[in-house]
Amino acid sequence: MFSNNNKTETKISKMNSMPSIISESLTIEGNLISEGEVQIDGTVNGDVAAANLTVGQSAVINGEIDAGVLTIRGCVDGRIKGEEISIMSTATVRGDVIHTSLSIEPGAKIDGHLQHNDNPRDLPQTVSYLDKAEASGTDS
Repeated sequence: MFSNNNKTETKISKMNSMPSIISESLTIEGNLISEGEVQIDGTVNGDVAAANLTVGQSAVINGEIDAGVLTIRGCVDGRIKGEEISIMSTATVRGDVIHTSLSIEPGAKIDGHLQHNDNPRDLPQTVSYLDKAEASGTDS
């Protein structure tokens, strides 16, 4: 009669949780991983993984993105993997976009290949540009 269904409670709490917001005045040096919703308006020098990610118009991401639902309004320099990707008119993307579903607004700037994949998030991660520079001992 009184069952304790932890899995259902966990899913509900994740769905109702507040989004994490990286403000315009914040720069992150490192990778971000979230099982929930993230909005980035600042700068991230590292890879970003999230269930739901919004890249704001003032945002700059230098690294790979792996997201379930992704909306890009700002600048991304790195490979993007996502299930539902929307690239808005104010976006600049430099890197390949691997997607299940993709929409691109007129005016968006994309310098990279577009590739459909039924499970893009299952693909292995690539080595980021910053990791390559550190490994070779050179700065960009």
